[in-house]
Amino acid sequence: MPRKNRTRRAVRAGTLGLLALAIVSSAQNNGQREPLCSEDSKSRVEVADANMSILGLAIGHASLKDVQARLGNARTVPVSKEEESDVALCYVSPTDGTVLIFYSGSMAGWVDVTGFALWAREAQYPRASDCLSSKLVSRSLATTGGVRLGLTKEELQRLLGQPTGFGKASIKYQYVCRRKMTDDEIKRFKTVNNWDVASDPYFDVSSTVDVRLIDSQVSRLQISKIESY
Repeated sequence: MPRKNRTRRAVRAGTLGLLALAIVSSAQNNGQREPLCSEDSKSRVEVADANMSILGLAIGHASLKDVQARLGNARTVPVSKEEESDVALCYVSPTDGTVLIFYSGSMAGWVDVTGFALWAREAQYPRASDCLSSKLVSRSLATTGGVRLGLTKEELQRLLGQPTGFGKASIKYQYVCRRKMTDDEIKRFKTVNNWDVASDPYFDVSSTVDVRLIDSQVSRLQISKIESY
């Protein structure tokens, strides 16, 4: 099934821990391909894995149940009223009002973590009163790679490099690349989805860091990553 001829289709990829989603982009329609994801820091076209993990809970590996086991049994709530809205688990620091949110959406079957966010008290998360209190949450909380609240724009760029977009009080890193499947992933994909992808064995990887600033410091940040086919 050539990519350019696919219609929108989603099926659970079982032990792959994601949804297989047919995506037809303008780049693909023009015969162009997204760049390959690279571990070389000089040519990286994705957010580093170290910044996809917080409190030992990594995007694409941890589930919402893992989050609840680590931080407490928060209630799962929809992010919006849309039919396929993401769902979220929300935790708040009892000492400094910092909020930590974990997200999951249709691409992960509303089971696995697809993103997380940190809000400082001054950013005023609108549903903080609904969050479960957790002593594991504080303003000093950081990703494994060191991204956290309170960083200056310059400090953030030393960690993440040059942004792909920015505004007066916002910074954004957004990447789309292709990751080659392992032989095992190709086999499992065919077993679960009855779909042989050996002729085009690549996942499309979209990773994002979205930052808002108050007084030139990071007041809230959201990090997400989705792998699709």
